Amino acid sequence: MSSSIRPILVSIPHASNKIPEELNEYVALTEKDLLAYTDLYTEEIFSIKDVHLIKCNVSRVIVDVNRAPDDISKEYAQAEEGVTVHTTWDGRSVYKKEPSPELADSLIKKYHDPFHEKIDEAIPHARFMIDGHSFLPVGPKLKNDSGQIRPDINIGNGNYTSCSREQTVFFREFFQERGYSVEINFPYSGKYILGHHCHRRRIPPFLVPGIQIEINQGLYVKEGSHDAIPERVEEFHGLFERLVEEFVERYCPE
Repeated sequence: MSSSIRPILVSIPHASNKIPEELNEYVALTEKDLLAYTDLYTEEIFSIKDVHLIKCNVSRVIVDVNRAPDDISKEYAQAEEGVTVHTTWDGRSVYKKEPSPELADSLIKKYHDPFHEKIDEAIPHARFMIDGHSFLPVGPKLKNDSGQIRPDINIGNGNYTSCSREQTVFFREFFQERGYSVEINFPYSGKYILGHHCHRRRIPPFLVPGIQIEINQGLYVKEGSHDAIPERVEEFHGLFERLVEEFVERYCPE
């Protein structure tokens, strides 16, 4: 393990809109369609240098690595999304021909399991985890905050279980000092990634403190489209580089 790698683990679970080749004959949605269910440009924003970086390379609609592997959900019912779904949060059918349970299980083994195995491999070398996401500017129809204007930044700490109060305050103040509105655990507190891998205390080699950070897409995506505002994406990438630098200086000094 290179000594230049800082003890920070960054996961980017929802940046991809890719459809696995083995599902080409099944999926009704195109990769362009799937952009609507993607954490747009989070790969560019959260790809921080000199950290343990782990990404998922298939669409969350096909396999959601931020859900438990045994959380099988046929539908988005009351905004409860499983590891695999057949209907999107806005009512679109994912499949023109439903995959068999055996195929669905094979997809979980092929895409979900390796993502979490890579996190497990990195945890002994990490002292903190950042789970990078983005969200829509207004709460969608089936969400608890439907129709509500969302904050610029949402910090999730698993309802105060995944990291210390001091660390949560550090992240909140980092963004507030730069003029961004911040909510903690609203609209999202974190799901399986935080729940499975993170704890307030570092317990090597299994658990590490961590936080979920969601950025409002309205800050860097052109309204009514999936197109980036390039200078804003670059600005947020620089912001997160600085965030990691300041966190390491405070909590992970040599």
